[in-house]
Amino acid sequence: MFTTVRSVRAPEESARSFVYRVLSMYIREMLLRPGEKLVETDVAQALQVSRTPVHDTFSRLVRERMLRPVPRGAVVPPLDSDAILQLIWMYRTTCVAVLGELYNNRPDSYERLQRCVDHQYEALRIGSLLRMPRLEHEFLAELFRLANRLPVLAAMNSTGGDLYRMLRMLEDPRMWKYIVNRHADLVKALEAHDHEAAVDALDAEFDLLKPLLEESEYRHPSFFEKRQVRQPELCRADGAQGSARIESKS
Repeated sequence: MFTTVRSVRAPEESARSFVYRVLSMYIREMLLRPGEKLVETDVAQALQVSRTPVHDTFSRLVRERMLRPVPRGAVVPPLDSDAILQLIWMYRTTCVAVLGELYNNRPDSYERLQRCVDHQYEALRIGSLLRMPRLEHEFLAELFRLANRLPVLAAMNSTGGDLYRMLRMLEDPRMWKYIVNRHADLVKALEAHDHEAAVDALDAEFDLLKPLLEESEYRHPSFFEKRQVRQPELCRADGAQGSARIESKS
């Protein structure tokens, strides 16, 4: 059930912390798909721990809306499109505020932020798309660290699991390249102290997230809460219109 290197327990790690780390990682990374059922005894046996830390972790993940209780266990819940749209708005609004703080209180260097972009380009070069959501998060974390606002990001991340899961579903390298190019534009604007250009780069990325949500919901309807879904622009004509839009802006 849990076979990745990150499901190995560290010597100093408590059983409860270990189970939470593994289950939350498997859910966020879509290794456990929406609708999959988990049984406490099966998880305890797979992770070689007692049932108590598994039971406690199930309860915590239910509170965090990463699991949904069912008889004799829990299931991974579907993605909530409305919650994702709200999170996109929250991230956009907060990131704009962070850019304002960086403009008023200029850091000595943006080298670490540029290094995040370099890691993203390297992942694209070798075709490692599975790493892109995590690298996207690392870029945001460095941006918020520069503005001394990491607690704000942590608070949003605690309710941002569905947005991360949506990004994990993106498999088109052209779309990820578009996003990374906007990150590069953002770093250049910050280094040039060009606040307007920095906001433009940020807006360009967030403007893409809503159509990407619509595409994900259309292509993988079983992964989302049931609702009426129309064919999104990015999916029409086998994505030709969306691809042209991405490439023209890259």
